Amino acid sequence: MIAEGVRLVSEAVAAGMRVIEAAVSPRCSDAKLRALLQDKAEAFVECSDDVLERLSALETPQGVAVLLARRETAEVDLLRGDLAPLVVIAAGVRDPGNLGSLLRTAEAAGATGCVTLRGGADPFRDKAVRGSMGSVFRLPVLHGMDAADVVAFARRQRLQLVVADGGGERLHTQADLRKPLALVVGAEAAGVPKELLAAADARVRIPLCAPVDSLNVAVAAGVLLFEVRRQRV
Repeated sequence: MIAEGVRLVSEAVAAGMRVIEAAVSPRCSDAKLRALLQDKAEAFVECSDDVLERLSALETPQGVAVLLARRETAEVDLLRGDLAPLVVIAAGVRDPGNLGSLLRTAEAAGATGCVTLRGGADPFRDKAVRGSMGSVFRLPVLHGMDAADVVAFARRQRLQLVVADGGGERLHTQADLRKPLALVVGAEAAGVPKELLAAADARVRIPLCAPVDSLNVAVAAGVLLFEVRRQRV
């Protein structure tokens, strides 16, 4: 995956990501980061600002971009050995920026891992990486499960399967979220797959004032995840 900009690249290095290649131009004035990349990158390239600008997907490149190796993530990594793991399931989230924000929110709320379903945005693409602001480097993320895989995973690991659903039978504050948990959130348009709704141990809804009938997935996830955190503190 690719990371650009001083802050994001610094986050990647601090998280211990393997740097396959680093490109740095004179526009990067962070001497400490430059030295770190020279030491840690398997290939270090100094180039002009013009060359880096052509490589960059940013409107205003900051003079540094790196190619990173993705970490191998196993199912057990999503639990992190926690007594009450909290795994976020992103079902059909197709916008990479929204997915990145969701990953950031999940890490901030203390989630132990995240699963992104097949057919949704790739959490390791550049826009999702930028949207996560570095969380994708630290939070275990497994991409490519389908709905049946998620149900099997939750049953295997004895996770309560809780689905965010506008038609849920109870408010999110009324559900017991202290147990080991897999929390499913879906995209605004399509919602959560029927297989996950049918398998849910609980379907919860966030009370909204009319006429609004849905929230951005990262916002909704934030409301739900911090309710989990509130109940567990």
